[in-house]
Formats: sequence, structure tokens, C-alpha cells
Amino acid sequence: MKYKKEKHATRGHATTTAPKSLFGNPLTIALGLIVIVLLAYIGYNSMNIRLPPPNGNSDTGIIDQTPPTKQAKATIELFVMSKCPYGVQAETAVKKVIDKFGGEVNLSLHFIVSETGTGGFSSLHGDTEVAEDLRQVCIIKHYPQNLISYLSCITPGYPNFENVWENCATQNHIDANVIKSCSTGSEGASLLSDNIKRTDELNVQSSPIIYLNGNAFGGSATENSITKGICAIIPGSDTCKNLPPDVAVGLTIVNDKSCMICDTSQILSVLNGQFEMTNLTVRNIEYSSNEGKALIKEFNLTGVPAYIFDASIKKHQSYDSIGRYLLNVSDSYLLNPQAVPPVKLLNAVESNNTIVLFVMSHCPYGVRAENNTKALLDALPDVKFGGLRFIATQNPDGSFSSMHGADEVAEDLRQVCIMRYYPAKIVDYTVCISADYANSGNIWQNCSNQNGIDTNKIQTCATGDEGKTLLKDNIALASSLGVGSSPTILLNNNTLLSGYYAASPELMRQVICGYSPTLTGCNKTLSGSGVTTPASGGGCG
Repeated sequence: MKYKKEKHATRGHATTTAPKSLFGNPLTIALGLIVIVLLAYIGYNSMNIRLPPPNGNSDTGIIDQTPPTKQAKATIELFVMSKCPYGVQAETAVKKVIDKFGGEVNLSLHFIVSETGTGGFSSLHGDTEVAEDLRQVCIIKHYPQNLISYLSCITPGYPNFENVWENCATQNHIDANVIKSCSTGSEGASLLSDNIKRTDELNVQSSPIIYLNGNAFGGSATENSITKGICAIIPGSDTCKNLPPDVAVGLTIVNDKSCMICDTSQILSVLNGQFEMTNLTVRNIEYSSNEGKALIKEFNLTGVPAYIFDASIKKHQSYDSIGRYLLNVSDSYLLNPQAVPPVKLLNAVESNNTIVLFVMSHCPYGVRAENNTKALLDALPDVKFGGLRFIATQNPDGSFSSMHGADEVAEDLRQVCIMRYYPAKIVDYTVCISADYANSGNIWQNCSNQNGIDTNKIQTCATGDEGKTLLKDNIALASSLGVGSSPTILLNNNTLLSGYYAASPELMRQVICGYSPTLTGCNKTLSGSGVTTPASGGGCG
């Protein structure tokens, strides 16, 4: 449901002068008594009137009923999970934008939640998130002008909404009893069901997502970025006329022009959108050139593309957020390869038509990649499978941890042992496990028996020092290559492919056959689309 955020001017403290004496004039005295009675009546009844929202400064408690002086020309549709920290940050940014533009900008807040089919709802952050969603749709219905000030109050305590919402409601002149009655009854359920129709219509699944005047917003959910997006819609706004110029930033990219998949456009898009580098000057340097070789030596580059910012990055408004991903070298700043791994490895010996798959054994995207690898190998018999490698962490005490818990570590240990003793059978084994991979501890023996794998040998290896050493070596290899996401493909021993390329057998075929088009089977089209999205590509880590 849309509502207009009215523009409220701060009300100052009025000064008064002493009135003249009223004594001695009966008419004046009578009029005075009437005024007193009227004021008392108004004061009494005002306690039952819903007041408009405060002016945004929760410390003053001053209410301003000044009507908006501008007509809204832009609408921000904000889609959030109410307990998502990134959604909360976006709400804070949107409030600042709306305050900045006053009545020129509307907000339409929508929630990302699923209906259970039994009249209830489910959400990523649990029942307390659903409860807050219900409260907020009720506030939108009954106190639309108070919503933004309520959000400003409640966002700092977002992990514990249930403990702070009533206080924030009271501070912002919202009757908590009205909201309780609405949010816990059929009215709230109906309002939330209506609210998420727009979410479902646009298939919004991530928090936050922003639309401006009905169009998807590609920038980041920050005050500066959203302001620029609004100014693209209403450039004549006084706010837009006074925006500071963008800081110019210089970026040098060292790359290999012969690398088919060393595309830098996605990273540049992130820099332009998420980090708001709209005045970016890019120099592309071939790694084999004299300048490229000098940069490789200076920055100790192990792969390309490599992204090197000049000192101007420190003056950019995004430095506080991107700085954590930068390595300072002299007066320049290298985008950390651990954050953005290279694609082409410079010092690796090429081994044509080979693939190695890095996975977490309980990662759904990794499991899918294992199945896709099976389909690929069946279709391209000349491709050599170098096996699986595992992404995990070794703790100081020698134990291991992994994103999906102890059961995943146990399966990693079994699979490194299968790779050690039965490497030719690992693919068929993982295809068997994939049917119920989260329950691998109960089915691994059956899958082993189906594929002629000695379960006693694997159990002894996986629970002993041998398995630990094998997994430790896997972790070291992944770390040395900067691999932290499951799945990642190592192609030809020198090219790293993200999970995007493992989303279907056809995508994998296109890349491999792009390098070696004469391979047997390259004339086939495999299952799955040859295109995907970052979301469908997916990955763990």
C-alpha cells in the first residue's frame, strides 16, 4: 500500500509577551471564560485524536501538522524482510532520501514473505519477522504518516523487534493496542497477503530490492545512490540541483585478451552500481606487455583480471565500504584476490581438456554441479576429470569446520578418501549421494556398495589421520587458489570458473568447447539452458 510522506517543518519555541489586564471589563471576562472552556474541551478531546508523525527528531517530540508543499513525483518501492540487516540499512537510507526530497517522493513498502496455505506466513528470519511484518502493514493501514518515524525508531533494535516495538509505537503516536488487535487477527493477515502480491508479481526474493517509479533500480541501497536514482526521474528538484559532483576514480585492469571468460563487465557494473563509481576511468593493460609484467611484479599478481585503483579511491564516498576489500601497495590499491578471485592463473601449467570441481559436499549448488559434471563427462568422453576438491576450514586444534556443519565435514572426509582409493568412482558415488545429500551419514554405505567401494577402507581412512591429512591438503589447495565458493571449476589447470558456469551441463559444455571446439561431443546440445542468472548460478560461500 502506498502512502505519501508529508513534509514537516520543525516547529520552534514560540515567544510571548504579557497580556494586558482583563479585570474591570465584564465582556472581556465572559469571553475569556468561554475561551478557557473551549480550550479545555479541545485539550480533552485531543487525547483521542490520532496525531500526525513527529518531524523525524525523536528527541524533541514536537509534532508539526504543516501540510506538504510539494506534490510527489517519484515513488520508491522498497521490498524487504523486516529483520534482514541489509533491509534495515535500506530503510534507513530511504528515510534520509524522503526527508531530503520532502513531499516530492513517496514510499511503498512491501515485504518478502511466503503464505503457508493455512492462513499463516513463513519468512527467512522466523516467526518474529512475520510478526513485525504484520505490525508494519497494520501501521501502514492505520497510521500511514507515522510509518517512517516508527521505522527510524525500531531499526536500531531490529534483532529484537518484539521487545522494542511498543515503545517505538508510543513514541510515534501509534496506539499499540490498535496494532496488536490488527496484527494478531484476520485484518493483519489480509493486509499482509495483499501487500506481498506486488512482491510475488515481481518475483522479488532478495532483501532489499528497490524499484523507482515502477522500474528496477540497479544502484545500491544507499542514500547517495538512491538520491541519484531519484534525480534521474526529477532532475529539476532543488535537491538534485545541489548535488556534489562525483569523485573521479582511476582504475587499471591487468588482463589476458586471449582469455575467453576473463570478462570484467560484471565487476565494473558492481563498482558503478553498488559502490557508486559513476566517474570511473578505466585503463586495460595486457598482462604480457612490458607494463603488464611490471605490474605483475609490483603487485605480486598470481592471476588476471586484476583490479588496481589509484590513490583517488580514498576520496570516493564508497571508500569506507570498499576499503575492506583493498590491499594498499605504495600509492595504489589492489582489489583483494581473496574477495574477487582471478580467472586465469598466471603460473599454472596448462593441462588441456581437464576439469577439477571444488565443492562443499552438502552445498546444494555443489551437488547440482556434481550431477552436471556427470552429464558433461558422458557427453564429452575426451574431457578428463581431475576429481573433487573440498572447501572447508581447519581449526587451530586440528579439527575441521564447514559451512553446513559437522555432517558435511564427515562427508568431506569420506569423499577425500574415495578420491584417494577409488577416483574413477567418485562421480557415480556423488550422484547417488545427491538423492539425499543432507542425510549422507545414513546412505553413504549403500552408495558405496552400489559402486563397488569398500566401506571398511573408507571408514578407516575417513576417521583416521589419513583422511585428516587428505582434507588438510584440499583446504590448502583451495586457499592457495583463492577458492572459497562452492562450486568452483578449475578448467585446464589454469582457469577458474565460478558457480555460474556450473549451473547446467550446457553452460559447462559451451565453455569447454569454446577452448577446444573439435572435441568429440562438442556438436551436441546438452540439457539445461546455455544462459543463466547469478541467482540461478548460485553458490555457497
